[in-house]
Amino acid sequence: MLLVILEMNRKNIRKILGGFKSYVPGGLSIHGTGGTDSARYCYTIWLRHLSILYKNGFTKIPDTIAELGPGDSIGTGLAGLLSGSKKFYALDVVKHTNIKNNISVFDELVTLFAKRSAMPDDNEFPRVLPLLASYNFPSEIFTNNNLEKLLDKSRIRCLRNELVDMEKQKNSIQYMCPWYDPKIIENDSVDVVFSQAVLEHVEDLKNTYDAMYKWVKKGGCISNQIDFESHGLSDEWNGHWSFSDLTWKLMKGKRPYLINREPLSKHLEAAQDAGFEIISVLPVQTFPSDTYTGTIERTKLAKKFRNMSEEDFTTTSAYILARK
Repeated sequence: MLLVILEMNRKNIRKILGGFKSYVPGGLSIHGTGGTDSARYCYTIWLRHLSILYKNGFTKIPDTIAELGPGDSIGTGLAGLLSGSKKFYALDVVKHTNIKNNISVFDELVTLFAKRSAMPDDNEFPRVLPLLASYNFPSEIFTNNNLEKLLDKSRIRCLRNELVDMEKQKNSIQYMCPWYDPKIIENDSVDVVFSQAVLEHVEDLKNTYDAMYKWVKKGGCISNQIDFESHGLSDEWNGHWSFSDLTWKLMKGKRPYLINREPLSKHLEAAQDAGFEIISVLPVQTFPSDTYTGTIERTKLAKKFRNMSEEDFTTTSAYILARK
C-alpha cells in the first residue's frame, strides 16, 4: 500500500480515483469509441489498410472481411463492401453503432468513392496511422470500369436497404455484439481480419489471435494497427508501464477494455503462436507532444516491464500484417 501512496503522489490520484469510481453504483459508463462516426475517417482507414495489403502482394479485393471493434459505426467495413468485398462481419463487445449513423456514413462513403477522393491525410487526422507515402486515390487498385460496377445504383440500393434492416437480412453484413465465442464465424472463411486501435484493449490476446487464425482462410491475413500509448492514464506516453500491478488494479477498477499494457513483442508472439507468419511491421517511435509530457526513464519501469526490449520501450504504435 505504501507503493500505491508513493505512486499517487506522482500526479496519479485522479487516475486512480477513476478506477474507484467504477465500483460505485452508476459510476461505470462506457462511451462511444474511435472516430468511425466520420465517413472520411472510415474511408482513410480502410484505404490505408487496403493499400498496404496491395503493396505486400494481396492484390485481390478480399471477398470476406471481418473487423474487430468497429465502434461508433460500421463505416470502415462498409468502405470494404463498396470496394468490392461481398461479406462483412463486424464484431464488437459493446454496442455503440446505430442505423442512423451507419446510413449517414454509408451515403457519404458512396460520394467519396464516386469522386475518387484522396485519402484524408495527416492534416485532417494527425494521429491516424498507418502512414502512407501517398494519399492519392489508389487508382492501381480501382480501375474506372471496375469502380463504376461497384457503385452501380442497384448494388448501392441493396446495401443501403440491408443497413436499414441489418439485424434481419444478414446477407452482406453481420453485426455481432457482444461476441465472445470464436464459433460465431465459420473456420477458414475470412480473407482479411482487420482492426484499428483495438487490440490494445483486448484482455485475452492469446484467444483473440487464435480466433483470428481459425477464421482466416489459408493465404488470408490479419491487418492490425495497435496503439501502445497510455491513453491518458499517465503524463508520459509510456507511464502505464511504471505502475505496479496493485496500482494498476486500482486504476483499472471494474472498467472493461481499458488497455492491456502489452507491448509490440507480445502481439508478435501471440500472432506467431497462433500460426501466423509476420509479413510486415511498421513501428512508430514518436508520441503526440500535445498529449504527453515525454517518456519515463527505464529505471521507473515496474518490475514486470523492467526487462522489455529497446524496441518495445520506444514503440508507441505499430501496424502488423500477418498471413496464414
